[in-house]
Amino acid sequence: MNFVTFLREYRGIDAQLEDRYGNWLGYEIGEVSVDNGAVVTHLTIRDDHLSPSGAVHGGVVSGFLDFSCGAAVFSVLPQGHLCSTVELQVKYFKPLKSGDRIQAQAEVVHQGKKLCSVIARVVSDDSEDEQPVAMATATFNVYPLRRSNQKEA
Repeated sequence: MNFVTFLREYRGIDAQLEDRYGNWLGYEIGEVSVDNGAVVTHLTIRDDHLSPSGAVHGGVVSGFLDFSCGAAVFSVLPQGHLCSTVELQVKYFKPLKSGDRIQAQAEVVHQGKKLCSVIARVVSDDSEDEQPVAMATATFNVYPLRRSNQKEA
């Protein structure tokens, strides 16, 4: 499912705008565990994700991880709240090429009143081993939803 569908189904939020960046990048949410504050997300690497070297651009993986970590936070937010990224640290371990399919496993490790911390691990669906391709730690600001942030139903 895409992020706008996730917001509507899991948070009861009708987004004002489409997720054009997410639609271009192509990420999707596969599994959600509200009890654990965890999500599994997927992305298939395309030619337009590649840098001139022929490997995936780091910004693609970083954007995918930011989304994945944020989706984990959204899965545990109190009703009527949103979140935004405060900090994202990414480590890249292996290059990716066009056609590779990756998945991120993101989990909230600390949830406070104003901040949530998340860890995420990216693995390749095509790999025999479970060695990570990349990983991230992230912190998100939690704040109340204002009426102007939501489209009228």
